[in-house]
Amino acid sequence: MTYSHTWENMAPRIEGYCTEIINFLPDATFVIDLDGKVIAWNKAMERITGVPASQILEKGDYEYALPFYGERKPMLANLILLPDEEVERRYNHVIRDGDTLVVDIFIPSFGKEGTYFWAKASPLYDSGGNIVGAIETIRDITDRIRGEQETKQTVRRLEEIISFLPDATFVIDLDGKVIAWNKAMEEVTGLQCADILGKGDYEYALPFYGERKPMLANLILLHDEEVERRYNHIIRDGDTLIVDIFIPSFGKDGTYFWAKASPLYDKDGNLVGAIESIRDISDRKRAELESENARAKFAEIINFLPDATVVIDTNGVVKAWNHAMEIISGIPASEMVGKGNYEYALPFYGERRPILADLVFRPKDELTSKYSHIEQEGDTLVVDTYLPRSGNNAIFCWAKASPLYDSNRNITGAIETIRDITDRRRMEERLARSKAELDIASEIQKSFLPDTLPVIKGFDVAAISVMAKEVGGDFFDVIPMELVPLEEGSYGILIADVSGKGIPAALFMALSRIVVRVNALWYQDPAKAIISANKIITQDSKAGMFVTLFYGILSEKDKTMTYVNAGHNPPLVYRSQSGIFEELLMTGIAIGVIDDENYEKQSVYIGPDDIIVLYTDGVTESLSSSNEMFGESRLKDIIQKYASLNALEIKEKILQEVQIFSESEPQFDDITLLIIKGT
Repeated sequence: MTYSHTWENMAPRIEGYCTEIINFLPDATFVIDLDGKVIAWNKAMERITGVPASQILEKGDYEYALPFYGERKPMLANLILLPDEEVERRYNHVIRDGDTLVVDIFIPSFGKEGTYFWAKASPLYDSGGNIVGAIETIRDITDRIRGEQETKQTVRRLEEIISFLPDATFVIDLDGKVIAWNKAMEEVTGLQCADILGKGDYEYALPFYGERKPMLANLILLHDEEVERRYNHIIRDGDTLIVDIFIPSFGKDGTYFWAKASPLYDKDGNLVGAIESIRDISDRKRAELESENARAKFAEIINFLPDATVVIDTNGVVKAWNHAMEIISGIPASEMVGKGNYEYALPFYGERRPILADLVFRPKDELTSKYSHIEQEGDTLVVDTYLPRSGNNAIFCWAKASPLYDSNRNITGAIETIRDITDRRRMEERLARSKAELDIASEIQKSFLPDTLPVIKGFDVAAISVMAKEVGGDFFDVIPMELVPLEEGSYGILIADVSGKGIPAALFMALSRIVVRVNALWYQDPAKAIISANKIITQDSKAGMFVTLFYGILSEKDKTMTYVNAGHNPPLVYRSQSGIFEELLMTGIAIGVIDDENYEKQSVYIGPDDIIVLYTDGVTESLSSSNEMFGESRLKDIIQKYASLNALEIKEKILQEVQIFSESEPQFDDITLLIIKGT
């Protein structure tokens, strides 16, 4: 049976309800055919690998192993397609259950600290019983394995404690003589059982106190009132006595012991002696001391947090009020700690009312319905709010509150931090106003550019200016020359780039455009127009700004453009007949630099299908992610490639190629294009 025929038999099943079953299986599952190509990849597999099904279906060559191993190698499903002896020879850790393979495996490169997986693979058969593929399910068992490892370690540790460190225990009779002394007691005291059995007169106290004195077991034999009179620190639990005691002379730094003693009775209920167990609890006691120290340090940390912080318990009583809170509220901690009934709200609101920390205790649905301005991040509440009173000043503040839990995850209180964001809020307001002003300036500047271009007989013209920021320094213009005594059908063509960026460049752009336009309408000679404009702009250029500019007069009659290039990027002229490029080189320096600069005019003929591309340096100096410039060569290639298109389409192709080249890099300079094509 061929694979294609087999797949035809399988396809309806895979594409039907089986696809839905596989897709919504909780375990990550994929299916391969006999060629090792993926034919199913469920949602759980997408989640565990981060690879969507659309990118892996029909892929082979072990590509599905890459998300797990970082390399192409067989998965368990591939082993299904190998002979039994080959699997056993190569993979002795694989369990075979009939024709199903099962394995537990650790992949150290998967996840932060490696991942344990359980995998199971089975063959797939067609209706004739022929193997047509294999299915594999994968389950992350890291938590289970590590839990088992931790459990084994705990059990092993407990076994060691039971075997080697049981509580030290001894037994005395009514005469106070030792009748039992266990192995642990030998280890604690260094006194062997053989050397202490039968001894009395409190000799068993010597290893602990260095003197003969009653132990807890002896107190069992005293009357209750005698014990209570002498030992008020002893806890009585029925007829059992329990005590924690520190013996400074025992061990290097003294030792904390927990001791428990109970009476012993014979079968008739008669008191016959007492048993005492002693446990070294120095580690626990010192841990408690360390915990107390940690709590003290935690209190210090809260106290010196830069944000004002308050801690309350579930009854709304203040447990901590740090130094920053003292400053922002004007209330010292000594006057606030221990207070409830919303007193902590008075410095901020002038009335007793819940603060954000109190809302932590409210049901989630109540928060959602009543406090829509509060954001919830898990069990944490966050809000920006206005506090009408903080001392004598109102403030804007950011506040964050979270519940506090005990070791059993019971809520024991809440902590809230408050940050004065008044300065930030006012800065945001100033920025918003500045943004609004920039938007207005942008609209004004856009109004300087032509909304539509005039129809010029014998030419196809398109233009665009794309600002890098809200406002910029590029501009273009197409000026009908009706007011100038030229022959009918003459148009001024202008493209320019002002030095600098932002508002200064935009203002200088507005000035330059007006001056050039007025002079263009006054003089029929482009050189004279630019000479006059340069004098005016140079006198008004106080900050050393200048304008690179190309200005020409396009004639419908003789198909020529008479132009001046004042320091601008040379426009490219593409000759359609020869496929050769020409450049309209500079005929003078940028305007606004020297007031008596002399500009020469030149003329260029534009034949049918010839293309002139006028552009600013934002095109050729666009950068890729590797910091490479777009350049003039790429621009020429695009013009030549799309020379058969109209001016508008050529403009769009250039913009598109610049955007693709720049990828995700931000546009750092204005881009302006003006395309003229002979018709």
